[in-house]
Amino acid sequence: MKSPTPYLIAAVLCTASAFAQLPEAPKLRQIAGIEKSFVVTATVEAPKHGEQSVVRLKNGDLLLLWSEFVREDLMPADKRPPASPLRRDPTGDDGYARISGKTSSNGGRTWSAPFVVVDDKDALVNCISPSLTRMKDGRILLAYSWRSGGNGRDNYGNCAKMVRISADEGKTWSERVRITPENSEYHTGCHDRAWTLDNGRVIVQCHTIFPPGVAQPGPGYQVTTMGSYYAYSDDNGKTWKRTEVMKDPIAGYAGRFEEACLTQRADGSLIQFIRNWRGQSFVAESTDRGSTWSKPRPSGVFSALAPTYITRLPKSDDLLMIWNPTWNPDARIVGQRTVLACAVSRDGGKTWGLPKALETDPNQWAEYPGVTFDGDHALVHYRVFPSIRKRCDLIQARVPISWFYDDSKI
Repeated sequence: MKSPTPYLIAAVLCTASAFAQLPEAPKLRQIAGIEKSFVVTATVEAPKHGEQSVVRLKNGDLLLLWSEFVREDLMPADKRPPASPLRRDPTGDDGYARISGKTSSNGGRTWSAPFVVVDDKDALVNCISPSLTRMKDGRILLAYSWRSGGNGRDNYGNCAKMVRISADEGKTWSERVRITPENSEYHTGCHDRAWTLDNGRVIVQCHTIFPPGVAQPGPGYQVTTMGSYYAYSDDNGKTWKRTEVMKDPIAGYAGRFEEACLTQRADGSLIQFIRNWRGQSFVAESTDRGSTWSKPRPSGVFSALAPTYITRLPKSDDLLMIWNPTWNPDARIVGQRTVLACAVSRDGGKTWGLPKALETDPNQWAEYPGVTFDGDHALVHYRVFPSIRKRCDLIQARVPISWFYDDSKI
């Protein structure tokens, strides 16, 4: 038997050292009647997972896509993306990432092996934040963020929201189409933010970092100033229009509106909740299927600088909100995302019932939720970071819909 070469020994030691630096897996809150599982577990080679979206296929299976952040230096040389000086560590937003997928044939109880769906080689930073929706013509639309720039001062810009369409239930995808402005500024959008409305309109959330000369930044977390808007199509993704960019009505170009989420109410109107740093999400409404919106106003729902997820419960007029209900103006991102809460509105989003907590650990963040319904259960997906943020796992909670209504639960 041959002895291992020095190169092999060095590689093993390097990998072992990297494994030693990976924090332990998160501890999930145990709740009676709720099944929790790791959909994707962090590894040294791929330390960050999340920003997911799910669509049900025609055969009943579920297709899940997510942002998979990978360490380039640990990839086989022939699999690595073209080198780019704009990338950062893959535990942050600007690391190398691709959009990967899994399928489930049993309602999310188990998932297939992963496969890569989008890895655009011309993206100098990454491809992240997938959003899936089934359009009126039966095809599936995928919107995602193509990023050849980042959200830092020294790598700002050249990011876009792209869409691809599948006519074969996600087996293959069309060439990409850009739905944000044709410029080199920063345009992106949050995960799981593509919807098909009752009239067939497809609408996708987008936001932009205001460019130098337009932005009026402040201190700390106010340095990055943003506005939120929507791209929409009335012909199944063939052509696209965009709404006006919504700005913080108090701070204007010094404010930060981003990662909004909408849902369609029983009367056909839309309501959206917008991420903001003022201690509350802001709310706006539309009566013309999202072409125009009311002036955003504080929602009355306390929130960290984190995205709020809102959706309509099946066979109901009620709305479900999942968010991080913390605020500290002197803390990082104005509040630690340690509590992931849920609440129901029975009046179209005007008021909200008592919150229930999916996660509460003060030593880790639970954030970026999304929801898919499976019969009388909700599949709530979210990502969990330890406070040192050196790993991130994609979690699934299978929640009875009745749990959201049970005021005896906390």
